Amino acid sequence: MKLRLALVALAHCFFLASAANAVIVFNATTTVTGGRPLNGVQIGDTVTVNVRMSNPTAVAIFGVGAGIEGWNESFLSFTSGEVNLGKYFCTNVACTLGLDNAVVFPNSDENTGNFLVVPSDRQTVAGVGNYIPMVQSVSTTGRAGTGARDPGIDGVVDGGDAQFRFVFTAIANGDTSITIGTNDNPTLGNVIVLAGGASVLGTNAVLNITVPEPGAVAAGLAALGSVGAVVGLRRRFAV
Repeated sequence: MKLRLALVALAHCFFLASAANAVIVFNATTTVTGGRPLNGVQIGDTVTVNVRMSNPTAVAIFGVGAGIEGWNESFLSFTSGEVNLGKYFCTNVACTLGLDNAVVFPNSDENTGNFLVVPSDRQTVAGVGNYIPMVQSVSTTGRAGTGARDPGIDGVVDGGDAQFRFVFTAIANGDTSITIGTNDNPTLGNVIVLAGGASVLGTNAVLNITVPEPGAVAAGLAALGSVGAVVGLRRRFAV
């Protein structure tokens, strides 16, 4: 009997582990001024972060809490953001059946209703650092859409636009990272709620951003020039 109970408990643990690996994925893409890479951002550049959620194995989602967090405001200053209202994980073509976003900010777009995020909306949370809530949603009905057809900031169903967009400005040299997604920090409680009230974490996106010292950039360019010269000499002697 004890062995059976142990096996049942173990199976339950495996179920939760597999569910944790299967649920929401936070997908982030970035654009930097001048097309520069995230490890070569220059002071004054803007870094735009576009985020979408996906549910690749179509697990029924009863709730989701997530945010964007952890960056060093001394290097990378939050400038602006926009958060859509849902629906999320739609289960019908018109995307009328899905989770709604209950996050509220003081400012909103008069045309779309999307919330506009400004620097004063940035929070500081113990154990987390800088933080902005992105989505807070809960329902008694689970929604098992993959997220592919969910509307973005532009409101277009099946359009693929970002659901959340955040803009930062590089203001000093240094390294920092941004985490986008869930965090079971007691103050935040950002988790994914599954059937039966089980809570798991999602697959977060982590962006590492470097604003190198001018000397480091120059040294890198010089190194590239040296490599180019060596390659040129080798080709010349090969001929």
